[in-house]
Amino acid sequence: MIQGMTTGRPKRLSTTKARSIADAAQLVKAGDWSTSHTWDVVAEDGTLLVVVTPSYGGSSRSGRDGWKWHLAALGPTGTREKWPTRQQAAAQGLMSWIRWVTATR
Repeated sequence: MIQGMTTGRPKRLSTTKARSIADAAQLVKAGDWSTSHTWDVVAEDGTLLVVVTPSYGGSSRSGRDGWKWHLAALGPTGTREKWPTRQQAAAQGLMSWIRWVTATR
């Protein structure tokens, strides 16, 4: 577990530390992927940082019209922003995570 990431708002991290955690994070299928098609962005130590979910409402065959993300510690935010690929959504989520954990309290 990343120090300070167990409950509520995490302990403030330096930008260098946050970037190193984000750089090493991996996009993996969530445990319930077969039913939710959700992907997780997980730190090297197994800490869940970002959740990437399919966005529906499009006219494609599957009904998907992109991918959304939310910080795992905060839960879904109801954002309307969508990205064409899960990798792009994960990258946006990690950039937001870095801003969140490096913000002054």
